[in-house]
Amino acid sequence: MKKNTKILIGAAALYAMLLGLLYHMEKAAGNAGFGSIWDTVWYSLVTMTTVGYGDVTPVTAGGKLIGIVFALCSIGILTALIGIGLRVIGSRLIPQLRLVSRRRRPWYIFDEENADSAALAAAIRQEVPNGVILFLSGEESGVEAVRMQIPPELFLDKFCGQESITCFFMGKDPWRNYSAALKAAQTGFPVYCLSEADAEGIPRNLHLFQREDALSRFYWQTHPLTREESEVVLIGCGSFGSALLERALLTNVFQPGRYVRYHVFRDTAQFQILHHELCSALSKEEVPDDRILFHAEDWIAAPELIRQADRIILCADSDAENLSQLELLKRWYVHPGRVHVRLSEPVPGVKSFGGREEILTPEFVLKDAVNRQAVLMNDLYNAGSEHPTAWSDLSAFHRQSNIAAADHLLVKVRYLLDDDSLTALTEADCRRAYARYRELYPERETLFQEMEHRRWMRFSQMCNWSYALVRDNALRLHPLLVPFEELSAAEKKKDDFAWELLGKLEL
Repeated sequence: MKKNTKILIGAAALYAMLLGLLYHMEKAAGNAGFGSIWDTVWYSLVTMTTVGYGDVTPVTAGGKLIGIVFALCSIGILTALIGIGLRVIGSRLIPQLRLVSRRRRPWYIFDEENADSAALAAAIRQEVPNGVILFLSGEESGVEAVRMQIPPELFLDKFCGQESITCFFMGKDPWRNYSAALKAAQTGFPVYCLSEADAEGIPRNLHLFQREDALSRFYWQTHPLTREESEVVLIGCGSFGSALLERALLTNVFQPGRYVRYHVFRDTAQFQILHHELCSALSKEEVPDDRILFHAEDWIAAPELIRQADRIILCADSDAENLSQLELLKRWYVHPGRVHVRLSEPVPGVKSFGGREEILTPEFVLKDAVNRQAVLMNDLYNAGSEHPTAWSDLSAFHRQSNIAAADHLLVKVRYLLDDDSLTALTEADCRRAYARYRELYPERETLFQEMEHRRWMRFSQMCNWSYALVRDNALRLHPLLVPFEELSAAEKKKDDFAWELLGKLEL
């Protein structure tokens, strides 16, 4: 039961009790003016509304005391009416007038104003200065915005004719977000939802995102591995650490001969169980590939590895734990320049990554650019396929497969331009990279194809697909999960499409 409803019920009960007392006291005193309960109601109403006809008055001390209460209530009623009027004008009418005057601008609607949604709203404000930011509930954060206290479904129904509305559900409860976002998606507007759900069959205009996914995309895009880095240590494999490791294994797939060894400490059991096919594939020393080494002991018991590691990532879910481990590393083992610290909230004097202002941005939440690239990649694949499938008809798994391929484009550009420092795709860099690709293709054809085949196998194994002679989607079996040299010439050729995309990108 809502708080306002409880207050209303309590006030009604108190009012009824006072009426009953007044009626019985005045009737017992022989006051003819209070001959029935309705006479008592009449007296209370004319008193509280300050009309005061004087046709009925109490004669007992108790009755007069209750009359004083009714008289004082008139002040409260007047104040409440004025407050309600001002609240309606301030929270509904004025914001509606502001919105109507900006109908031609894009609107970004947030169901709740909190630290996360405020960070994303501020980033949107920078990228779309003429956009309208609207919060429908929550505490004011200081972001320039229009604010209305109204349920999202009522607001969307009221402004369903608006041309450009994007909705965000970013409350603390991810499953409540998901439920509300499903309802909002029925309007047809683009809806983005901070949720742990990963459901099939959701509306096409509903996009789910997670803080961990945004963090991992941000980190590996802005902190790429250099060619000198081959030994990477991750300390912490909870939700953030797992996301960072997953993205590393999908993104850092380089040309044959360049491999990375990932050493993982703490909380590794769940990752190994959930990704058993990938962990098995990357534990075979006889096959040239990246390696994952899960350490049962604490990192303090592996001092030589810690000293020789090219990069150490402190990625436990707890900020306090990461700061504690950083102090130990700095004091006894390594220079802090090789240590990357994940912190949700920045700490003065500590260089860190993962703050909400870095990861909750349009680039990592809306993912418009990578989604466009994934759609284009699917179109390219369809052009050479006997069984083309439109993007809208792809399963969630196959969409994610294309998105993973699009994420890898930056790695391809870095390789072609021999520049590991690039942190974003530009049209100019893509054109130069594609020109270099066409120049090198005759002599490196199989290298390019093998690199893409390994990347595709890595994603499939991440999702626990395994090899079988006959493909079975239900059981996640695929006949192409074999080393590159075992593919037919036609199957090898198919991997060219991921590189050809560089010549067709429109950023």
